[in-house]
Amino acid sequence: MVLSGVFLLGCSTSTPFVSQERPAPERYTFSMEWRDESLPRLPASYENVRNLLESENPILALYREDLTHDAVVNFFVELTGDPATAMPILYHADRANLPLSLVFSLSFVESRFSPYAVNANPTSLDRGLFQLNSLTFRDLSEEDFFDPDTNAFHGTSYLSWCFEQSHEPQVAVAIYNAGRYRVINGMTPASTKIYVERIFNYREQLLRRFLTYIGREFPITQA
Repeated sequence: MVLSGVFLLGCSTSTPFVSQERPAPERYTFSMEWRDESLPRLPASYENVRNLLESENPILALYREDLTHDAVVNFFVELTGDPATAMPILYHADRANLPLSLVFSLSFVESRFSPYAVNANPTSLDRGLFQLNSLTFRDLSEEDFFDPDTNAFHGTSYLSWCFEQSHEPQVAVAIYNAGRYRVINGMTPASTKIYVERIFNYREQLLRRFLTYIGREFPITQA
């Protein structure tokens, strides 16, 4: 379905992100151990919560922390309204080392967290949670586009590639929407600028909501 009133421009680009030998995504399952053992284990203490909130990617850091992991999961399950939507996004954003607030904000603007969202372009379709474009992701089946786990894998992988082109978050998100060539060469469409603004406005709201939530769950503001 097409969601009215939302910019569902997808990640259609002039430089397709297509690999002839793309590996199959490692799928999220509810029984899978969530933590990558190559990542450092952080000490579980209430004092550490405040320190993690001051880190570069605070929500991701709290997601990786034993003490606060479940609280972060519960927050995003409530945000999306469905664990089958939230859990794959969390899992693949974690694997890609991407800020959770940004990944969920992008997915919200793209699809309102609907795995079945569709946007019709003149020559292509954008589908699923991250509005994967049919020309960019030519080797995905119809089922793949609407599978939350597969869609989240490719959406976060593509966003990670965008960050390789620019470490500036606003520029990376613009590349996700409009393609590297147009953005890097100063030809970012006006619609993409609005798209980026919507994502970062939503991100600010999400961060405020999260801080209120985590402060209620853990007495981090008390001396």
